[in-house]
Amino acid sequence: MILKQDIPHGYAYCFAGKDCCPKANSCLRAIAAKLLTESEEPQPQTVNTVNAIYVEQLSDLSACSLYRSSEPLRYAKEMTHLFDDFPLKEAPSIRLRVVNCFSCERYFYHCRKGDRLISPEEQRKIANVFRASGLGIAPKFDGFEYVIAW
Repeated sequence: MILKQDIPHGYAYCFAGKDCCPKANSCLRAIAAKLLTESEEPQPQTVNTVNAIYVEQLSDLSACSLYRSSEPLRYAKEMTHLFDDFPLKEAPSIRLRVVNCFSCERYFYHCRKGDRLISPEEQRKIANVFRASGLGIAPKFDGFEYVIAW
């Protein structure tokens, strides 16, 4: 369930609504706008919003580039035993390739300890590294969390 206080500061609201947009029920921007308008709290003086003219001019509303799915994404948490199944001889080269799946080495260490979640895209990159090793080993993460990707 998405709550008004979950909406990040400065997030772009879309007031097109279900009458104008077929994806309004599953779009975070439209859900945020609905929560804002239905709120009994004092309304903000200004908000960041999707231009209504942009929405009107879309020839195919299902192709809106500003659409954000409200479906939570599965993020991995920690990878302390990621390399346990690899032969000792193979582990260093595989580890180096996994480190390169992140935008910086520091992120790898933060993810390994669980201080930073591992995005679905990073999980796919790690799985590709494991697959390319040819050893038939799948990555093992310590746990998972479902997160709404604002």
